[in-house]
Parts: sequence; C-alpha cells; structure tokens
Amino acid sequence: MLICLVLLILFETNLTMKKIYSLGVSILTSFSLQAQDCTDLFISEYVEGTFNNKAIELYNPTNEAIDLSNYSLSRWSNGGTTPLNTILSGSIQAKSAYVIGLDKRNPNGEGYEEPLWNGWYVFTDSTTQMLDSIYTAEDDLMSLVDLFICPNYEDGTMYFNGNDAITLETASGDIIDIFGKIGENPGDAWADDNNTWWTKDQTLVRKSEVTSGFVYDNSQPYSFDPTLEWDSLPQNTFTELGKHICDCNETSINEKEVFLNIFPNPNNTGVLFIESSDPVTKIKMYNVLGQNLLSKTYQNGIAIETLILDPSLNGIYFVEILLQNNKRHIKKLHIK
Repeated sequence: MLICLVLLILFETNLTMKKIYSLGVSILTSFSLQAQDCTDLFISEYVEGTFNNKAIELYNPTNEAIDLSNYSLSRWSNGGTTPLNTILSGSIQAKSAYVIGLDKRNPNGEGYEEPLWNGWYVFTDSTTQMLDSIYTAEDDLMSLVDLFICPNYEDGTMYFNGNDAITLETASGDIIDIFGKIGENPGDAWADDNNTWWTKDQTLVRKSEVTSGFVYDNSQPYSFDPTLEWDSLPQNTFTELGKHICDCNETSINEKEVFLNIFPNPNNTGVLFIESSDPVTKIKMYNVLGQNLLSKTYQNGIAIETLILDPSLNGIYFVEILLQNNKRHIKKLHIK
C-alpha cells in the first residue's frame, strides 16, 4: 500500500511539473514539451550582431493569430542553470514573423547604451567639411523590430553573445523551443565540425523544412549542431527579418513542388552540378563567414549549370540559388 501511494504521488507531481532543474550538466526533461508540426510558435531567426544589434524572430505557422502574452523568452547564460526570463507582449498574425529586439534606442547612447543600427551613417564631407548623412536600408535593424525588451542589463534575456542557450516558453513555463544546449558553455560559441563559430557574430535563419520548435531529450546524449536546422548569414545581416519561408505555409504547399539539386555533395571532384525544375536567375556561393566566393546572374534563367570550384576550397560552404519566382534556396555544400 505504501509503495502504491508513493507511485501515485510521483505520477501526480510529474503531471503538474513545468520545468525540472538539477545541478548536472543537462537539466531539461522534454517529455510532453515538444511542439507538434505547424501548431505553435518557434524561433525562426537569431541575430548576434555588432554591439547591441541583438534580435530574435518568432514565426507563427498556424492559421490563427497568437497572443504573445502567453509566451516568454529565456537566456541561460554561460552554461548556467537559472535562466533570465522575459514575458512577451503583442500579437503574431497567422503565417507571420515577429521581431523582438534589444531595447537600446537612445540616439545619443554610447558604450553599453549604444543604440541598434537605424541605417543612418553620419560623416564629414571631405569637400565641404560639413556633416552629412546617408541611409542604407540593409543596415536598419531598428525599424524591423516589433517588440523592444530588456532596456537594462539586469533584465538579461536579450544580452546573448554566442555562448548562451535561448528558450521559447509558454508563460506557464513549458519549453517549446531550444537554441543551443542548456547547462553547457561552449566557450566563445557553438561551432560546426570545422570549429567555425556559428552562434557568435552571425545571423542564423531557420531552415524552411523546420516546422516546429525543438526540445532535446536529456536522457540521451545530445550535442547542439547549428548546421542541422539553421542557415548562416554574415554578421549584421538584417534583410531576412520580418519574413520567414516555412513549409507550413499553405500557399507554398499548394504550389507545384520544385526539384532543386546540387551534386556531388560532399564534393571532392572540383566540379559542381546544379539542376532545377524552375529557372535559376542567380547563383551565389559563400563561406561560413559570409564572404562571397562566386556570383553568377542569368537574365533568362537556366535549368542546368556546371561550376568549376576553386581547388583550394575545403570545408563547409553555402550555395544560394534564386529562382525566377524569387524563391531563395540555400544549400550546404561540403567540399573535401
């Protein structure tokens, strides 16, 4: 009878528990936490830019607007086991993205208070010696933010710098998406197989085939590999914020399926073939640092292309393919 009573108490406790903490390296249980495909919010973009240029984009894959006051973001700093948490506000419309930015907007702020970039660059004209300015839309992060949070460092959540895990949670504490690994300090950043930083000084965009948040099972060995679900763009790239391509989008589901392939991959031949069922108008190739290695434009579109690769290349690279319908595809290419 006593054994049955203990089991009943443990069972009821597990049903009501929202988070489980321990002092071990891995502290998260994931039973009943994993969101189902296209049914709940997930993190769709991560911006770890210069100074205070920090942003997190959320995507709503459902057919209904979602009230953000029922959700929060947490930062688990430097492998820590106690998060800094911020309840969100606002609303995300169906099939839409929502940008959350660090609340640094004082145009006169300096040092730790330096504002997010707003696209304006002030300089002294070399001819007139007068102050002048120029606006570059690609450098305007501030105008893309829907919700500013954490104006003070003590608020904590948005002050991530490459080695902090980020979680998206319901307001009651259920974790529905994890970026990084809770309880692990990777050093400067989480990296790929070549030890190249991915989570510091980078913008990461969730791959279109990801349709829900990810929560790992801490009862199993787990290593965070950002290359599996994320595409990497250069530091201070903001152009993808506020929009997200996702397979949950019904309009894309109803469109004809596009066949697109690059091969051989991994590549040790020095020759790369690209085939597409839709006309290709542009091909770019860049490394994990965002440095452009190749760019070709095709005015009338092509279906098949052969690229001769630089024999000195070795490691992970990205091939960005723009189709005639303006759909952008990024393929990871491993060159040996």
